[in-house]
Amino acid sequence: MVSGRGHEHGLTLEQFYNIAAEGRRAEIDAALARFPASARLRDPIAIGLRSMKSVVEGDLPGGLALLQRAVMHCQGRAREYLLDLLIPLLLNTHRFTEAEEALDSSDGSAPELAPAFAASRATVAACQGDDVASASFALEALEQGRALDNPIIVGRVLYRTAMAAFSREDFDEAQDRALEAARLFERLEQHRSAAICYTILYVITHDWLGDADLARFYARRTTMSAHLAEDAGIENWGVLAQLDIAAEAGDARRVASIRGRLLASPMNEQYYRERFSYTISEVLPNGWEGRFEAARVGLVALHNAENLSLPERSLCDALLAVVALSTWHTDLARRIARRTISQTAERSVNEPLIDTRRRRIARLLAAAVCIVVGDTIRGRRALSRFADPEQRFAAIIDATGMDEERTPAVMRGYAKFVNAACRAANAARPVTHSLTEAELEVLKALPDGMTLATIAMSLGKSRKTVERQVGSIYAKLHVANRAQAIQRARDLGLHV
Repeated sequence: MVSGRGHEHGLTLEQFYNIAAEGRRAEIDAALARFPASARLRDPIAIGLRSMKSVVEGDLPGGLALLQRAVMHCQGRAREYLLDLLIPLLLNTHRFTEAEEALDSSDGSAPELAPAFAASRATVAACQGDDVASASFALEALEQGRALDNPIIVGRVLYRTAMAAFSREDFDEAQDRALEAARLFERLEQHRSAAICYTILYVITHDWLGDADLARFYARRTTMSAHLAEDAGIENWGVLAQLDIAAEAGDARRVASIRGRLLASPMNEQYYRERFSYTISEVLPNGWEGRFEAARVGLVALHNAENLSLPERSLCDALLAVVALSTWHTDLARRIARRTISQTAERSVNEPLIDTRRRRIARLLAAAVCIVVGDTIRGRRALSRFADPEQRFAAIIDATGMDEERTPAVMRGYAKFVNAACRAANAARPVTHSLTEAELEVLKALPDGMTLATIAMSLGKSRKTVERQVGSIYAKLHVANRAQAIQRARDLGLHV
């Protein structure tokens, strides 16, 4: 059994814990080199180091399995330290019941870890929907942690209580705790831990506050801290976040630059092509440049991918509706947009913040498509208080598209996509002399000699609706009767 005073490898538990938690591969390798070759396979501390090396190299399942094995073959204070490394991994993989069981198995032999365990309990309770218990555990963790003369443990407590507050959707508290933790970890040169804290701050500012400038700042801090920690996985996550912001802001130059940086990274290109945000960052610029067929191909491939959430699939649908609009396939555009509006009507249980944002964007885009194709009432209704709480978009969406200058920065790339589709649609749509599709449908039935009642029946409309549309046709074509309307339409090349 390994004690806190060190063993044949000369590492104290505190040293092991700090090396493993920070996850610098060079330091982990140096620590592992202290163990005889045979001990690296059986010593729980060596196994713990190997597990964290697997995690920082991107093999989370393998690292988790190793760490569970280390915990099973260890007792006392060493087991407590291994447990404290294991529990966050269980939480990150949504294995909340196992995390709770691991916490319950703690024997209290490392009292200095009690605040960290309490903070983990706060996160478990929040993820299980017990916000009252979560807040209570978080308060206990903070009080105990701040009483310790151990800044590393304090940092762990701050980070975990930030995660608990985030899970409770108390984003103000989550922001305060994560920022305090990030600054503390930077002072301690615990750069990997700082990078993880900055990811929380990025998600809050991007998905909740909608502050593009602040989100960009935190994405860059994530990238920089992860680079200092030599963690390629988190570093590339930060670069991907910057790509997301650039695409949403409609900044084609930065999108191209950041994508090049990602593809030059040590990770395979396919790794990013499987990521939802990366594909959307390809789709949007294709639309800005009028390459809607390429956008459609990318969206269809993404839509058919497994394990997409409903909000992700809805965003694909909304963008596909815009693509259909670009070729003036208005029936298809309207049908997809209506489906998107239906899919985004309600928030699912325990929906992540990023999915809530994607669902909102999908609904806004679908509403815009409806308004552009003339389904105005449905489009305006879709701009509900959920999708448009300040009614900002209701004022900038009309039949011509979206006002880009008045569109928030985190949505400007989508507005550019819609407007590019509207321009393409104007080139593709037939000249109708301001007649709506419904009016054209009635106009085409007039030469057959049917009565208005028969036309109404054949089109599935009421007679009053057809009478109103015929009156509108006469007014727009400047004619007084059916015969004149037919002749005028033929003169204009409307193919009746």
